Amino acid sequence: MRKLATVVTVGCAAALAWAGTALGATPERFDFDSSGSEPGFVHCDGYDIDLDTSGGESFTVYFDGSGEVVKVLVRLRARDVFTNTVTGKVVVNRGVFQELFVRIGDTNEFTHSLTGYRFMANSPGRGVVLQDVGRIEYVGAHEDIVFLAGQHHVPEGPEAEAVFCEALS
Repeated sequence: MRKLATVVTVGCAAALAWAGTALGATPERFDFDSSGSEPGFVHCDGYDIDLDTSGGESFTVYFDGSGEVVKVLVRLRARDVFTNTVTGKVVVNRGVFQELFVRIGDTNEFTHSLTGYRFMANSPGRGVVLQDVGRIEYVGAHEDIVFLAGQHHVPEGPEAEAVFCEALS
């Protein structure tokens, strides 16, 4: 989850940096794939959860007539494999979503919306164990949530660890 957020943040920053040098209003498109692992991603009572992740991102950056970025569309596909280090139990998460950043007037601020599923994982005999699907709209530098629709069972921050521990217990 942290790696996913880092990849999206780095990608958006790169898109905005590259976009600043554009001379025309033609959208720019670029893609990249990523993979990685994070041993001890979550620490549970008596065991850790390791993370192996892979995915790809596609960026489209839109400009106004003067070459200023007005919108950035990010499409992401991810596959996360969570492993209980004691039992070997595995849960595979699938994530397919898009994020849209739209400039607010003549400011350097952007609205941010996320649509799709960040977490969707099943466990044999238990059904859905991780689920975060729908739409989220953010505003401000701290990305305060102003609209939420769908099923959001994986909280942000440290509270998420309990959800992962339960899924792999």
